[in-house]
Amino acid sequence: MIKRSGLLGVSELESSMRMKGEVKMHRSTWIGCVAVLLLAGMLAVGCGGAAPVEPVDTTPTTAASQPTAVSEEPLRVALVLPGSIADEGFNAAGYKGLLRIEEQFGAEVAYSEMVAIADHEETIRGYAFEGYDPVFAYGFQFGDSVEKVAPVFPDTTFFVVRGRLSGPNYTGLDTKRYEGDYVAGYIAARMSTSNKVGAIAGYTYPSMVSSVEAYRLGALAANPDIEVTIVYLDTTNDIGLGKEAALAQIAAGTDVIFQVADAAGIGVIQACEQEGVWAIGSNFDQNSLAPDTVITSTMVDAGAMMVAGLGELTDGTLEMDTTHLYGLGTDVVTVAPYHGLVPEEIAAEAEDLQQKIISGEVEVPYITTPTE
Repeated sequence: MIKRSGLLGVSELESSMRMKGEVKMHRSTWIGCVAVLLLAGMLAVGCGGAAPVEPVDTTPTTAASQPTAVSEEPLRVALVLPGSIADEGFNAAGYKGLLRIEEQFGAEVAYSEMVAIADHEETIRGYAFEGYDPVFAYGFQFGDSVEKVAPVFPDTTFFVVRGRLSGPNYTGLDTKRYEGDYVAGYIAARMSTSNKVGAIAGYTYPSMVSSVEAYRLGALAANPDIEVTIVYLDTTNDIGLGKEAALAQIAAGTDVIFQVADAAGIGVIQACEQEGVWAIGSNFDQNSLAPDTVITSTMVDAGAMMVAGLGELTDGTLEMDTTHLYGLGTDVVTVAPYHGLVPEEIAAEAEDLQQKIISGEVEVPYITTPTE
């Protein structure tokens, strides 16, 4: 397992650093290396024994030209994350998926965490240049960068986890986790005694908006008179801000709060535990963070989604011209146990609702614009 810090590049200097176990490199060095390669029109060899890189061709290739089977060389798989692998949520789930890939496929794996938006494109490009294939970009926000980088590396496959896009050599792996969030909203409304429930999300990204909007609709399905308050933090890393937002909702009478805010969501759960109100977790079963507070969680097994995508790539069955979606009824999206905190009657109603969603009797809409 290789953890990257900073931007990625390829040069003789980096090769030497790699031999010493160091992989840091400045942006200017990488850009200079690429410029020399382009001007010379020569093949370059990536660090760590990557295959020679063909001259750049910005014309996208067809899906038929993409690799459809495992090469003789060991798989080299990279993951680019927007946040910390210690967030007990979204990013941690992606990291665990990478560990599963390492174990199940015997792959050489590397990752970069806390990658700033300004560095998305260059980090993805660096991994592709080094010969990692496929490259997993973990989050909707990486979509634009993948669309720019992918045509330059037509023989590399790129996955955008939680993205809805596709092209000749890139595809989105996305969930319909909002189906589980709808159930969470139903449970929240049934558990509320104040007739006020809340949701706190990190950003107005489609993946997060669709979650809290489904939660809102599920709460209204359980109780048309319920008051649902939704707050966007504009961060997923500030635990203190998450706690502050939750405390404000609680002060206004909210007694059940759902969080989809990654590390900031830990602060939401802390506030709920402190003030004695219910919390609903996200991505993992987060009951362990506050056993008497977190009544359930909407779980997303991103690792199962990543393994499924890589498996289809290696056996030649992966379709590149579509987004791959996983909802309730799959191993990817589930609702966590209730840990004895939800009355049996409400739990039975929630289980029945899940089955209706799976069968198609209840259809949960995919809403990507926040409701005023």
